[in-house]
Amino acid sequence: MTTEFQPIQFVDADAQGISTELIQAYEKATGITLYPGDPRRIFFLQLVPVLLALKNDINYTGNQNLLPFADGDVLDALGDRIGVPRLAAQPATVTIRFTLSSIQLDPVAVPIGTRVTPDGSIYFATTQELVIAAGATTGDVTAESTEGGEKYNGFVAGQINILVDPVPYVASVTNTDISSGGSDAETDDAYRERQRLAPSSFSVAGPTNAYIFWAMSADVTIVDVAVTSPSAGVVNVYPLLKDGGIPNQTILDKVLAEVNASDRRPLTDQVSVLAPTAVNYDITLTYYISAERSTEEAAIRAAIENAGGAIDQYEAWQKAKLGRAVTPDDLLSKMYAVGAYRVVATSPVYTAINANEVAIRNLKTVTYGGLI
Repeated sequence: MTTEFQPIQFVDADAQGISTELIQAYEKATGITLYPGDPRRIFFLQLVPVLLALKNDINYTGNQNLLPFADGDVLDALGDRIGVPRLAAQPATVTIRFTLSSIQLDPVAVPIGTRVTPDGSIYFATTQELVIAAGATTGDVTAESTEGGEKYNGFVAGQINILVDPVPYVASVTNTDISSGGSDAETDDAYRERQRLAPSSFSVAGPTNAYIFWAMSADVTIVDVAVTSPSAGVVNVYPLLKDGGIPNQTILDKVLAEVNASDRRPLTDQVSVLAPTAVNYDITLTYYISAERSTEEAAIRAAIENAGGAIDQYEAWQKAKLGRAVTPDDLLSKMYAVGAYRVVATSPVYTAINANEVAIRNLKTVTYGGLI
């Protein structure tokens, strides 16, 4: 979301206020003053956590009906109301080679849905029947993971080599390429953003947000979209994948099919879907830690240099959106926040980039200068 919202307090959830109300209401009704230590006063104070929890539940439930704060199944329900379902997880695909024990006089059929696995817990199934011709000993067929998810990606050739469903005459199986294309279901944040953009898709006048909405609906791996119009009637759409990924032609074609449908784009628009341009920058710096924090030296260095540390966070932030200028100040602020005392950076330098570009780190030279 582009605007920072604060949860709405539908009811006052203040523990002190609740206890005061309980005691004052009793004293007003009975005319009896409840002094500290009075068993009746203690009883009322025991009710405060229960009433506070109920009020917090009311506030939580109320905020779940608001797009900025809804999550999980409630967010799905809000999306269904406007016809915007959550993008489902996508399966990974891979090429599987089946090898026979010997040459056969008749063709050997490998049924559709035959499962293979690398480890007995992750499964791929063939997507069509494979027929190994008489006289041949091998045949290749596409298989996809039985479930969607990123965990099915990255199995290199030879790793998927266990046949789960036996096939007569098949002696062995193996994947011949790297499994890829799997993606997890759309996250709450991404789904929430698409719902925010959805009303723009109701227009047939070609607003920018409508093109962004339909482009992001094309594939769950798309995290940002830039739309430009270099001339009248010409619309260029640039999708960006998670982790600063540049989309391949398959993704570009999927986006084009979404944004170029005749019932979505104005008749006069000429729409093209193009890959963003990567703008490379280097990180070259030396940093120091205050001698006063010498006992924290190892922890601070880890917080700056280790995976997921300040530098990694900056790189991830920089490539998370299109058109985000290279800003060294953000890098320095992240390093100072975790304990750097002084940072001498020669690169990156501030660089403005275009809406269809994404900043990707190239070379990285990070030197620890010691305690000062």
